[in-house]
Amino acid sequence: MSATDGAVPDPQGLADRAAITDLVVAYAHAVDDRDWERWEALFIPDALVDYRSAGGIAGTPAEVARWMPEAMAVFTFCLHSVSTHEIRFASPQEALGRVHVFNRNGVEWEGEHELVDVSATYHDRYVRVADRWWFAERIEHTHVITGGAFADLARGAAVAANPDGPHPIG
Repeated sequence: MSATDGAVPDPQGLADRAAITDLVVAYAHAVDDRDWERWEALFIPDALVDYRSAGGIAGTPAEVARWMPEAMAVFTFCLHSVSTHEIRFASPQEALGRVHVFNRNGVEWEGEHELVDVSATYHDRYVRVADRWWFAERIEHTHVITGGAFADLARGAAVAANPDGPHPIG
């Protein structure tokens, strides 16, 4: 048990948790809306974003925001659901987070409509600057990619992008 498990936070702690939770939800909606300007604005400029476990890239928010439109173009829709969010404060200006994500995607691949489901955990680092929380790091740990032929391709891309694993099952 952590010293903070079950502890009653003070009002500032509650406000910080709410702001970080809102940040995580804004991220999910920015991806689903394909609003890459909004998405990039959720990060500090030199943050690390790492999607290699899902077959993507790692880089700064600007680098990943340039990559995202083409990478996400194959999907006809995306629905990110985030839950089981754990937030641990390292200081009043820094927190670590872990959040489960279930991402259902539609894709038309080789003439077939498919659903591609991704289950993952985001490992985050958040920083507070003045009155706002930002992502300083988001690393996706993809556990499962299921669906049809496109999901098979995506799992192969995940192995290629992150050869030292672990690799998603499907």
